[in-house]
Amino acid sequence: MSTNAKQLELKDILEISSIGKLGDKDMVILDVRRPDEFGSGHVKNAKNVPVQELGQALQLTPSEFEAKYGFKLPANDSQTGVAVHCMRGTRAQMAASLLAEADYKDNLYVYLPGWTELASAADAQIETL
Repeated sequence: MSTNAKQLELKDILEISSIGKLGDKDMVILDVRRPDEFGSGHVKNAKNVPVQELGQALQLTPSEFEAKYGFKLPANDSQTGVAVHCMRGTRAQMAASLLAEADYKDNLYVYLPGWTELASAADAQIETL
């Protein structure tokens, strides 16, 4: 399925990581890699929901989602943006399709270079678990 997800660049994802916003829009970074990949290094303020779980996760109530994943996923009609990324783009595209199927439209963003580019960015703030 094709999505209308807006494409992000490195500078965009670094801005979101640093201040939780892109311009004046509140944003959440959704890292859809496996938990072991996320644990070994992720961009500051990213939240992890593996793409393999995302379809089922989107069926949870907001309180069930928060209990399982430890954060509130913005609603599909929220003003808060959801920026998805993975290692190199494949899983992020899959996640964007799942989110689009769940009616995420105007608040859906995707960063396709993913962790491969982020990990080597000099000004990226990297965290581990």
